[in-house]
Amino acid sequence: MRDYISLRSEIGKLNTVMLHRPGVEIDQLMPDYLEQMLSEDIPYLPAAQAEHDRFADVLKSNGVTVLYLEELFCQAVRDDAVKAKFIDDYVIISDVQADSLKDVIREYLSSKSVRELFYEVCKGIKRADLEHWVQKPLPLLVKDDYPFFTDPVSSMYFTRDISICIANGMIISSMSKPFRRRETLLMRYIHDYHPDFMSSPLWYSYDYGYGCEGGDHLVLSNKVLAIGYSERTSLGAIEHEAKMLLRNGYERIIVFNLPKSRKYMHLDVLCTMVDYDKFIVNPEVYAGRFDLYELTLKRDGSIDAQCKTESLESVLKHALGVPSVQFIQVGGGDRMTAAREHYNMGSNSLTIAPGKVITYERNVVTNELLASNGVEVLTIPGTELCKGRGGPRCMSMPINRSAV
Repeated sequence: MRDYISLRSEIGKLNTVMLHRPGVEIDQLMPDYLEQMLSEDIPYLPAAQAEHDRFADVLKSNGVTVLYLEELFCQAVRDDAVKAKFIDDYVIISDVQADSLKDVIREYLSSKSVRELFYEVCKGIKRADLEHWVQKPLPLLVKDDYPFFTDPVSSMYFTRDISICIANGMIISSMSKPFRRRETLLMRYIHDYHPDFMSSPLWYSYDYGYGCEGGDHLVLSNKVLAIGYSERTSLGAIEHEAKMLLRNGYERIIVFNLPKSRKYMHLDVLCTMVDYDKFIVNPEVYAGRFDLYELTLKRDGSIDAQCKTESLESVLKHALGVPSVQFIQVGGGDRMTAAREHYNMGSNSLTIAPGKVITYERNVVTNELLASNGVEVLTIPGTELCKGRGGPRCMSMPINRSAV
């Protein structure tokens, strides 16, 4: 029986992908709390939805089956007992501050259908929601300018951040920022209770104790992974993943030691693979400014970690078994253009087949360089979507790719 999940490269023809169409959660963003809510601006929802629909249409027109997180979740949580368990876990992960309030939230969510439950999780639960529902003052509460008891999930359209597939299994991310931790619970329930996912191995999960996010992972081949040690992914998570994946078919993991800042939040905002031997890279990656390490498995089953002294090109050539590697610099390496197109996710492309990528149309210089180097570029608008600081790769969670 062929695995439903099959993800053994970054570039094999994309067959199935999971998206989340931006919804009510976007309209919960508040100017005074944007830093806490991990956004630098407030997208205009109708325009963001139109842009996202264009993204989905480009995928579908290129033979990709598009699944939506909402539908998968509703299918996974149809059983009343599973729904009740999810609500209990949701209250816990949301860090609700009083037992009496937890009880009210549980009752409120239990009164909803599964689809309404998904809507409430996306929107976040406000004081006004509960006061209207119970029609009486809530217990043990004081006035607070912040309206939410449980935060909205306004970054959830970046589905790559919260979960990724590797080989025939999944990683459920452990988000480093508290504002995003509820998103991964949705993915864990899809893995555990959806019939298409529940038999797949779980390489890592949100409750394992160390920060781990999907954007820091590149599946370079069926034998080699690249992982960013970043602001969002910790050494503890990398160690755990290495033990699992190196004992299940992978031969080496290349670790990029990235600066621990929002500018370099994930490896895939700095580097993505677009063909058998081609990568889009930030100029700082091109200049070799980040230390590289290689993890392999010793004979006794422990992990061997070696700092690599050779260039990134040499490391990737060896790892991929190709005679040479070509780096296409974001913005052509020009300081001003590179900074602007990095900010607008110029390297965060989604490869849908070898040498065929989806990018934001606004990154004109990088797109022209890709085309001039033999890469087919399909562009989508991203004026509103880009405000969340993610690109086409961030907005997609590939589930199945053809072998290369």
